[in-house]
Amino acid sequence: MTGVAWTELSIEVAAEAAELVASEVAELTGGVEVRDAGTLVRAAEGRAAIVAQCAPEAADAVLAAALDTCARARAAGLRVDPVSVRRREAHEDEWRDVWKQYFRATRVGRTFVVRPSWDPGTIEDGDRVIDLDPGRAFGTGGHATTRLVIALAEEIGERSVARFLDLGCGSGILAVAAARLWPRAAGLAVDVDPEATACARENLERNRVETVATRTGTLADARGPFDVVLANIQADVLLPLAGALVAALAPGATLVLSGLLTEAAPPVLAAYLAAGSR
Repeated sequence: MTGVAWTELSIEVAAEAAELVASEVAELTGGVEVRDAGTLVRAAEGRAAIVAQCAPEAADAVLAAALDTCARARAAGLRVDPVSVRRREAHEDEWRDVWKQYFRATRVGRTFVVRPSWDPGTIEDGDRVIDLDPGRAFGTGGHATTRLVIALAEEIGERSVARFLDLGCGSGILAVAAARLWPRAAGLAVDVDPEATACARENLERNRVETVATRTGTLADARGPFDVVLANIQADVLLPLAGALVAALAPGATLVLSGLLTEAAPPVLAAYLAAGSR
C-alpha cells in the first residue's frame, strides 16, 4: 500500500462528552471525524466516536490528552463512560478508498445533489449538482450539520449577495453550494488546515467554480464585509469569534452557524446576540 503512514485513533464516548474530546484531539491533530447516530459511518444511539489520524510518534500524547479530557468531563458531571479506544496503523490512500463504501450520490436540501466521482447518481431538471471528492477534509453532505447549512442557505437563496464567506471550509462543499446559489457573488473559503484549503480548491475546480478564492488562515485573514457567512464549526471555536464574526457582516447580512450540540446552541446564540447580531 502506498501513501503516508499514520496512526489512527478512535475514541468512543457518550455523546454528551464528544464535543469536548473532539476539541482536544483536533487541537493536537489538526482535525477529527466525529461519528454519531446521524453520520454515514454510525455510532450507537447516545454514543460518539472521535476518529483522528496523527504521526505514529504523536499517538501516545494525543491519546493521553483525550483520556485526560474524559477524566475532567467525568469530574464535571458529564456522561462519558464507557470509554473505548481503538488504535491502528492507517494510510492516506486507505482513508480515501474507505469513503467509497459509504459515500454515494446524496440529495441535500430541496435542490442539491452531492456526488463523488465513483457514483454519478440520478440527476433531475432543476438539480444543483456538487461533484465532490472529500480527500482528508471534512464535508461530504452526509453529516446533519452540513445538510442543515445547505438547507438554510437555500432558504435565503433568492436574496442579493455580493460576497460570501465559508469559514472552516473543509472539503469546500459549502463554498460550492453558495456559488451555485449566488453565481455572481465573490466567495472566500477559509480554513486553518492547509490540507483542507487544498482539498477545497480541488473541489472548486472540479465544479468549475471560478468565483471563490481559498485561503489558509483564520477569520482575521478574511476581510469583510460579507453578505452571507456559513460556519459549520464547533461551539468552542464559534464562541470566541462572536465579536469578530459579527463585525465582518455587511448591513442586513445573514450568518448561518452549525456544528453545535443541542446544549451548546443557547450560549452560542447568546454570545452572537450580545455581539450585535439580530
